[in-house]
Amino acid sequence: MRATVVLLCLASAVATAQPSQAPAAPPEQLLTPPPMTAAPREEPPPSQAPSRPEDEFITPTFHSAPAAEPPPPPRAASTPPSPPPPPRAAPAPSPPEWTPPPRATGPAESPAERALRYSRYSAGAGGPTLVLTEGLAGLVTGAMLGSAFDIARDVRSSDGYTGAIVGGLALGTVATLYQYFVPVGRREGMLAAGAATAGLMASLTLANSRNLNDKDRAMLAFASTQVSILSVLVLTSGGGDVSAGDAGLVGSMSLYGFVFAGLIEYIHAKQTQQRYDYVPVLMAPAAGMALGGLLAIPLELSSSSAFELTLYPLGAGLTALLLGARLADEVVVAKTVLGTVAGTYFLIAVANALTHDPNEPQERSASTVQAVPVPVVLAAGRHNTGLAVGPGLSIQF
Repeated sequence: MRATVVLLCLASAVATAQPSQAPAAPPEQLLTPPPMTAAPREEPPPSQAPSRPEDEFITPTFHSAPAAEPPPPPRAASTPPSPPPPPRAAPAPSPPEWTPPPRATGPAESPAERALRYSRYSAGAGGPTLVLTEGLAGLVTGAMLGSAFDIARDVRSSDGYTGAIVGGLALGTVATLYQYFVPVGRREGMLAAGAATAGLMASLTLANSRNLNDKDRAMLAFASTQVSILSVLVLTSGGGDVSAGDAGLVGSMSLYGFVFAGLIEYIHAKQTQQRYDYVPVLMAPAAGMALGGLLAIPLELSSSSAFELTLYPLGAGLTALLLGARLADEVVVAKTVLGTVAGTYFLIAVANALTHDPNEPQERSASTVQAVPVPVVLAAGRHNTGLAVGPGLSIQF
């Protein structure tokens, strides 16, 4: 028994004397000696002698504990799952194709009922122009008629004011009713205004040249003004607005009549040493408008052709006038200007006739007004010896 205690003490001393470099195991994993159990004794053979008492105990054998396994590595912190990708935006739908609305299936309408009105008070764009023209013509001719008849017979006053108010209201009302029911184009209204002005000017010139009395003069002015307006409305009714080429042709013929009559009368007065006669000059615009209206029936000019036939000849004549005023006699200058205008007009007309394009694009609108800035050159100074240049505006209807 004593020998066993000694062996246990030696085993514990050897266990504590192991090197310190070995990793220290946790307390729960310290080696604990296995419990001492007595090995089964072997019975000696009967023939052998009994052994010493020291040999009755067998020295216990100590088994080393298995090596401790390293602890498992700590689990990585679980990362939250990444959010799902945003849904792909669907492509924008293409705009639907425009389809015209179905036709109305209502009761049948006449063309007059389907016609679109320009405004609440006018059936066409030229209605206000016609009303203004008739109102002014009524004021002027009404005043002339009131002064001529003078029913009141008052020396201190006359019936001119009464005639102007009555004439303006009467003719303005008639024109308002007409343009409310009948469409009047914008160029048609402008032609009516020009015809009224030319007719009034021609009638007054003729009345003064014939020495007519006040009543005849007033009646002639009233009749010529209303006949001019009615003739334009009758000739241009039954369709759309007057084309730009026709309106330009009528206007250019009226302007050329005034220019040619003035130059011819000036040359005649200078050569014959007579008084300058204004009658043919003031009656020429009305004759020119009538001639332009007749030419517009067989001819169909474009707006560009009418513009060229008006601008280029007059520009060439104005240049000849400015240059010849310093270099030649007055009669020679007038003849030069007349020939320059006529020759340039003829050349432009031939050029437009030879280069006419039958496939010319149509106009954008029947009531389009185009305004173009242009330079203006005029004689200035005392006795027109200077030259002045300034801005101008060309309006094309």
